[in-house]
Amino acid sequence: MAEALLRHVAKSRPALETLVVGSAGTIALSGNLPCADAVDVMRRQFELEIAAHRARPLTRRLRADLVLALDRETEREARALKLRAPVEMLGDHVGTGEEVEDPYGRSPRHYRDVAHQLKRLVELVVARLDTGIVSTPER
Repeated sequence: MAEALLRHVAKSRPALETLVVGSAGTIALSGNLPCADAVDVMRRQFELEIAAHRARPLTRRLRADLVLALDRETEREARALKLRAPVEMLGDHVGTGEEVEDPYGRSPRHYRDVAHQLKRLVELVVARLDTGIVSTPER
């Protein structure tokens, strides 16, 4: 959901036309399909299609300028991989300090709530990127 929202919001900013966005998970199984509730929420709430998305694991080979984790546990796991890119929790990066709860296995309402939280946080990160404000967390 975060990947699709970030791509979508960034498209509205000419300075971010070349932004490459991808998602990977610390416990993702390569090739897994998105959850049906996530697909439904993204279609209904934002008219975005994520059915073709496939999961991929986060590995040390990742080439990125910045890795944004959605919660503290994932941030710790990503840092433990000793990635070349700086790792920061999305909420810290945009200044809210909030974590995004994984809705997996929860109700459709949880997926909707998380999707709206992600949209709000993604809009903040896109605004930062568009104005050139990119923090580099300490490693």
